[in-house]
Amino acid sequence: MKNFETTLENLTSFIQAYDDVSLNDGENLNYLLQKINTTLFYLESERAIFKKQYEQRIYELTTDKKMTVSRAVNFAEVEVPELYMLRRIMDSAYRCSDAIRTNISFLKNERNNSK
Repeated sequence: MKNFETTLENLTSFIQAYDDVSLNDGENLNYLLQKINTTLFYLESERAIFKKQYEQRIYELTTDKKMTVSRAVNFAEVEVPELYMLRRIMDSAYRCSDAIRTNISFLKNERNNSK
């Protein structure tokens, strides 16, 4: 769990660095894009683990406790909060990654058009 929390902190620091970097600094933008994307890759494996726990809990509640699926989903969301947190954080990080990629593309176009 420590590695998971550290990874989330690292992702946050990379996104904060993106907020502070000059949009004309293509080298730093490339660096941040690389770091954000590799961190997201690691977090995808963590999300898969939490998703498995979430689905396993729903299965247990619906078969052992005879709960309805919707009620079991509510319980599973409380018992595996990391899945919801990862979904929200990773979606935002993917949007930042897309923004960086768009900015790098703009810089390349500017460089190529100025020749």
